[in-house]
Amino acid sequence: MKDLAWRAANREELATLLTEARQVSSQAVGEATVYRLTGDHPEFLAISLPGGQAVVVEVAPSPGIKRRRRADTT
Repeated sequence: MKDLAWRAANREELATLLTEARQVSSQAVGEATVYRLTGDHPEFLAISLPGGQAVVVEVAPSPGIKRRRRADTT
């Protein structure tokens, strides 16, 4: 399973995400609304919370591949 990353977002950023990304689905859960979105990057979730706050959850970027350097054998 891939690692997930999350970050806080404000109302303006959430509005931008909702207008620029394609909405796959949404569901109200209590006072929150969970949006499943896709756009320039893989699918992600935007969760609208009471008070104008939001949380964005997406797949964490892959860490760079660490390669061993070969010892110079000359």
